[in-house]
Order: sequence, then C-alpha cells, then structure tokens
Amino acid sequence: MKEIFSKAAGKIISIAVGEQIHQKIEDITSEIEVVKSLRLDMVFRAGEKIFHIEIQVQQDKTLPKRMLIYSVGIEEKFGKVPTQIVLFAGKGNPLPSVFRTEFTIHRFKVVDMKKIDPDEFIKSEKPEEVIVGILAGKFKDKPQIIERVKKRIVEIVKNEKEIAKYIDSISFLAGLFDVKIKVKPMPIQVDIRKTFLYKWGKEEGEKRGFEKGLKEGLKESILRIAQVKFRKAKQIKNFLEKVENIKYLKKIEEELIRAKTWEDFIKFLKVSNSKIRNSKR
Repeated sequence: MKEIFSKAAGKIISIAVGEQIHQKIEDITSEIEVVKSLRLDMVFRAGEKIFHIEIQVQQDKTLPKRMLIYSVGIEEKFGKVPTQIVLFAGKGNPLPSVFRTEFTIHRFKVVDMKKIDPDEFIKSEKPEEVIVGILAGKFKDKPQIIERVKKRIVEIVKNEKEIAKYIDSISFLAGLFDVKIKVKPMPIQVDIRKTFLYKWGKEEGEKRGFEKGLKEGLKESILRIAQVKFRKAKQIKNFLEKVENIKYLKKIEEELIRAKTWEDFIKFLKVSNSKIRNSKR
C-alpha cells in the first residue's frame, strides 16, 4: 500500500496543501529514526520542503500525539519543520487536525478521502495515482469506483505483466472495503492466479485443486489486511502457519475485514479456536 502511495505522493500532497509541487519528489522515509521504534509511513523532500504522510483506515486516538513526536523527529533529522498530512480512508469522521495539551498546540493537515472526487486520481496518466482513486469518494460508490479504476488501468497500461501487478493492488484495496472484483471481463489475457486473492483466481484455484497455493495465498491475504488495518501482522503470523483448513482461513479473512478493532478480531479467533478444540474431544 505504501508503495502505491509513494508513487502518487505528488498528487496527494498537492491536494492536501492546495498547491502544485513542481520540484522532484524524493522519498526519504528510510532516513528517519524516531524514538520508541515508532514508524513513520512516508516522508518526502521536494526542494526545500519536507512532507510527512500518515495513512489511516480507521480512527486512532493516539495519532495526534504521534504526529507531534514525528514532527520533532523529522526536524531534528533535517533541520526543517515538515508539512504533515494525515490521509484518512476509513468510515466515519477523521480525528481533529490538532494535538492540544495545556502547554502545546500542534497542527497538521487531514485529508478525508471520502470528500475527494475520485476523478482527481482516475483521470491521471500515472497508474499509481489512478489506483489511489479507490480510496476516494463515498463508501456506497466503491464498487463503481473500483470498476472505473480497473478500466482506466487497462487503458493506460499496455504491458500485461504490469497490468497483473496493478490488478493485485486494485484487488488488495478493494478487499479493504469488502468488495470482490471480477477480472474475467477484462479485455486482456492475464494469469490471474499470480495476483492477489479477491478475484476470480481464487475460484479457479479451488476448481483445479491448487490447495497448497490457495492456503498460502489466503494466509498472505490475512497478513496483509492485518498489517494495513491494524499493523498487527506479526502477532498472528505464527498462528496462521498452524492453520491448514481452507474454510477456516476464509472465515478468518472475512472476519478480519469486518472487524472494527483488533480486539474484536482476536475475540473471534479465541471463540472459534475454542469451538474447534471442543469438537475434537
């Protein structure tokens, strides 16, 4: 997800700050080291300006304070106060664009993707910017938006291997909104089994008996969603390695998409595991 956004950073920054960025965008995220092992999503340099972007798919009450800590860390590293942007792609309202204490006020910009016209991205000639359009617009319009993004990618990308790669990204983002996309109607021949899980390839894999590949794909899908939604992929990696039942893996995937909090998802795992153990007695 960060790879997609990093290549669309210029467009995102322009929308957030209300001005065109004419200088070359340089990704300098890896140069940042912040105390307490806090990890920044993306940091870019454009000329003399530093831009820091955090991606949020759900409300996080700890974020405003972390934005202050991140800002201090960036200034310590580069000697410049960054322009900070929170890209909110979740349901409901984003958190306020300010952190306040008795002695401190720290402000940053918040872009609520639901309020951005998807065409801001979909009309682009740059595939990564087109794909970001999936996060824009109202939730009820997501299936139509995803179809438009899919068609636009086919229009501007001619290499089939590249198209397969972008379908992978489209499918991943579609999964965040519990939207399953169909790939068969696309006017190209793509080995869809090499892409992500929310698509026709999963069905084909089942029909052809690709049990081992399907298991691994489902596990990868679950880990990716856990990382994007809650940043908790490591916490369930060992658990998933022990799960071999395809139906159970699918159920885990579905419950993870529906879960509003990490605690809800963990509760599901504990209850389902308890039922499985009792059924074996």
